[in-house]
Amino acid sequence: METSRYPKSPGPRRRREVLKSAGAAIAATALPNLGFLRRSRAAEPVNIGALYPVTGNFAQIGQGCVNAAKLAVQMVNDAGGIKALGGAKLNLIISDVQSDPTVTRTETDRLIGSYKPSAIHGAFASALTLIASEVAERAKVPLITGSSTDQLNQGRHFTFTPFARASQFAKAQLQMAKLVSDTPKVAVVFENTAFGTSTSKGLREQAPDQGAEIVLFEPYSAGFTDAGPLVNKIKASGANMLFPVSYLNDLILIIRAIKQVRLDIAINGGSGGFVIPDFYKNVGSLAEGLLGVAHWNHDIDADAQKVNADYRTQYGGFLFEYAGGLVAQTFMIADALEQAASTDPEKVRDALAVLDVSEGYAAMCPGGRVKFGPDGKNIYAHPVGVQWQHADLATVFPKEDARAELIKA
Repeated sequence: METSRYPKSPGPRRRREVLKSAGAAIAATALPNLGFLRRSRAAEPVNIGALYPVTGNFAQIGQGCVNAAKLAVQMVNDAGGIKALGGAKLNLIISDVQSDPTVTRTETDRLIGSYKPSAIHGAFASALTLIASEVAERAKVPLITGSSTDQLNQGRHFTFTPFARASQFAKAQLQMAKLVSDTPKVAVVFENTAFGTSTSKGLREQAPDQGAEIVLFEPYSAGFTDAGPLVNKIKASGANMLFPVSYLNDLILIIRAIKQVRLDIAINGGSGGFVIPDFYKNVGSLAEGLLGVAHWNHDIDADAQKVNADYRTQYGGFLFEYAGGLVAQTFMIADALEQAASTDPEKVRDALAVLDVSEGYAAMCPGGRVKFGPDGKNIYAHPVGVQWQHADLATVFPKEDARAELIKA
């Protein structure tokens, strides 16, 4: 019998066995591809929200913050993204809150509802941040902020403040007053907002313990057009030092009016508008030698100086307090995402709550360490005293943080 060189066609039963074996082989070879697909899905971008006013009264600061936020996300992504999530890149969702409390509320709601961010940073202005924080708390989304009002550390669970608080700013200003005069007589003028009232309250409460006498304590309506009447009150008070608690536009008018009437008085401009490049651009040499306080400055450590150089290259001007601080905040969020290995906002919140960093960009702040207490406040945070020197801000106080010698007028 002739034997064929080709195998016989399998019968029905044999055919089923062959198909079953082939199916198993295909499934086995497909498993690595399924794993690849799972990894690809895990590497989808992670949304983080950025609430900043790029229009309205706070636009100068807000636009600088947006620029810094973009730089920070670029830094994280260029370094490999969130490795615990398969190298997922951060996706920055920017929302213009328009320097308006009502818009801040609606935009925070919209951002959370539409984009489901793992975390949010913003909005620096205390009046806006308090509202954004309320919305984020209800939605159980962590919000990390450079706002200084102490109210953010009361009754909140998802809000984190890595930098100095308003009460700490007040103490630093009063201590710096002793660098200028052994018997400081201080005039405090402040805008009637959350930022102004919380900071000025700390000044009044702490002045006696710091050996300073407050001879004028005067609120004013933010956004005024004539600083003359306010400056007349300062002059009549007999103060030898002025603490204006003001954002940029008001502060410019106050400084110009003081120089116009040739009032000889030392000035500590605090934070707010005093510590941004636009202040010097507007008042020029009138700023030289003026003091202030900040929760962050671009000369505090090598990492800050490197980020500052990158910011100058891309945007011009130095990296100011709020903008530099949110670069650090972005890396804190990135660290929390790494630890949580999840984009779930509540898990990210829990990772932030136990964050403890003392090196790298996340620790890039005065004190050099970030660890949040039960109230969401960094227990190591403290402000630094700064002075305008040669069109730049130099850290001059306290001694352990000083990067330049104090210039006395």
